[in-house]
Amino acid sequence: MVTVSSLVNNYVNKHIASNNFSASNKNAKSYIDANFQAHDKVNKNDKKSKVVKEDKLIENTWKNRVKINFDKATAIPFVHFPRGLGGAPDYTFFEFLQTAKLPYYLGGPILAALFYAGVKKDNMLSGNAAKNVAKHMALGVGFYYLGAAIAKAIVNRTVKTVRGIDLNQPYAKAVPMSTNDTGVFHKDVEYHKVFESADFTRWDLLYNKEGKTPKEISQTYADIAKHYGIKEESNDIDATVKPLIKKTIIMARAWQYALTAFFVTLGIGMANQPVWEKSSKSGFKETITKGIFGKGQKMQERLNAAKVTLYDYMLKPFVKSIGEFWKGHSKASSIAGKSVIIATAVATLTSILMLTKKTSAKHHKIQNSGTNNIQEEAS
Repeated sequence: MVTVSSLVNNYVNKHIASNNFSASNKNAKSYIDANFQAHDKVNKNDKKSKVVKEDKLIENTWKNRVKINFDKATAIPFVHFPRGLGGAPDYTFFEFLQTAKLPYYLGGPILAALFYAGVKKDNMLSGNAAKNVAKHMALGVGFYYLGAAIAKAIVNRTVKTVRGIDLNQPYAKAVPMSTNDTGVFHKDVEYHKVFESADFTRWDLLYNKEGKTPKEISQTYADIAKHYGIKEESNDIDATVKPLIKKTIIMARAWQYALTAFFVTLGIGMANQPVWEKSSKSGFKETITKGIFGKGQKMQERLNAAKVTLYDYMLKPFVKSIGEFWKGHSKASSIAGKSVIIATAVATLTSILMLTKKTSAKHHKIQNSGTNNIQEEAS
């Protein structure tokens, strides 16, 4: 547990440990195959370098999120996989989790493509059937990812609004310089989230290093405490609010996965509705190629084509697919559709209510006995 009183000790221990680590890894490079060793990289412009010398928070803006997601996605095939295949001795568990995402992202599109590969040009009937199946599969894959994103967004927004905690708050993790000497291929930085889990929360990054007094140093914790309903101020406010933050993280992550199951089921059901078969593929393609990207088109005409694409070929069939899923095509499909839609709505409301009620300080008795345990009071 990190508190204000332990910051100085941690700082000293960190620097001593880092010096010993560097000294013990000077000769580690000789144990790696030369074909997999990182090439010497000369940094001609420190301002443009991605190398991070110490862990630091990153402002959670749309621009930064796009950049971080792009860097993490491209690092999977070009950094983490080569390092793992080459047997990097400093290969981390984070890199293992990143490489595990590749089949997750590629599996769905490949499955949809396999159905499209079965199209027979000499048989129009079977060809159209295969195309429709491939189309529904592709939509199902898209709605799968969309459902997972919506589920996470609902929980993240709820937690940020009621508890002042941004579960997506990123930070840049500094990679030891020894990694560039012993690692397989060059790795500059790792991007993590401050509230990644209850066990790996970066409490230290939430302190104000520029603060002069304990109150100033723990200002972020004091702000979060107000969202939990803790009004009193003390020099130990960080230790008071940490157990509540832990419970919030645990509940939030669990509800994200629970809601994902509901929204994914809803998305797959919507993707298999007839409305998507009625949507004209040729009309959609023509609107894109000739309307939005057509030569000689005025800006207003391009914008109108974009509106048509968004409304007629995306939003309109999307809304209709919900109605068709609700009505169903038989008694059984009608019951299934209504059950999934109602269950998704109920689960969403339940997650919001549970996260709002169960994480409040009003329902907990906090014991500051060194372990900072919390006991839930009977409502």
